Amino acid sequence: MKKIMVCCGSSMITSTLAINKLKTAMANAGIDVKFIQCKFAEVQGKIKVDRPDVIVPTGALKDSLTDSIPVVRGTCFVTGVGEKEAIDEIVKILRG
Repeated sequence: MKKIMVCCGSSMITSTLAINKLKTAMANAGIDVKFIQCKFAEVQGKIKVDRPDVIVPTGALKDSLTDSIPVVRGTCFVTGVGEKEAIDEIVKILRG
């Protein structure tokens, strides 16, 4: 099972939007995924425990927090612009 960490700034609203869209996209791609949802402030701790395959922040996340795990910007899941490209990139990483 692959792991996708979806994170946002202070509340869980934008990350929930992203997860809902990603659930459908991953099911359509036939990829079994576990989602890890957290705030930016929790990313470092959650990475150490959960070791996600990819991180999808819905805002600006400092590269120093990602421990070299691939990052795909998830702002598109809020705006609707560029969703297909982001999904394709996530699928490529997970199948990589």
